[in-house]
Amino acid sequence: MSVQKFASQLKETIQGIKESGTEAILCENLIAYLEDVEGDSSHAPTEVELEKYKAELQLQIEQNKNIHNSKIEMFRSVISAGQNAIRTSFLMNGGASVALLAFIGHLAEIKPSSVVAFANVLLPFVLGVLAMTLTSGCTYISQWLYDSAKPKAQSWGFGLNILCIILGLLSYVFFVWGMYCAYSAFTTFV
Repeated sequence: MSVQKFASQLKETIQGIKESGTEAILCENLIAYLEDVEGDSSHAPTEVELEKYKAELQLQIEQNKNIHNSKIEMFRSVISAGQNAIRTSFLMNGGASVALLAFIGHLAEIKPSSVVAFANVLLPFVLGVLAMTLTSGCTYISQWLYDSAKPKAQSWGFGLNILCIILGLLSYVFFVWGMYCAYSAFTTFV
């Protein structure tokens, strides 16, 4: 196979790689170089040089694939951890709300005068559930905005992502506040 034919085939292959989204091997520079080789028969690389060059290109492609796959797996683990945090907060605040409602319902039959003190304890837990509900919705919207090709939409997605983190942490603060209020209400309960 002639050098020009090899360069032509390699050029088509690299253009295919470029069209599939791989930009890390600086395709434009490589294509320009190969066009020079196609037009210049005085620079005839040896068979060993060609094989070495093909091996280096293949190595770069495989490294880019590995980096891409690693980023995808890291993204999946972040999404999974976020979903677990959302579920945990829902369970904590929602479970506390349900348990407190059951207690208040029983308390209403036994000692109705104490219901008001325990009804106020319910507020932080309900706010915690609300914060996680908003977090869940904002997470969806932020991912939708991140998927956009527009830089402004991506920056909005980043802002919503920060809001999700703040709301998630706030739900844990509400839970701690609710636990403190519940403790205070139980200590004064006679």
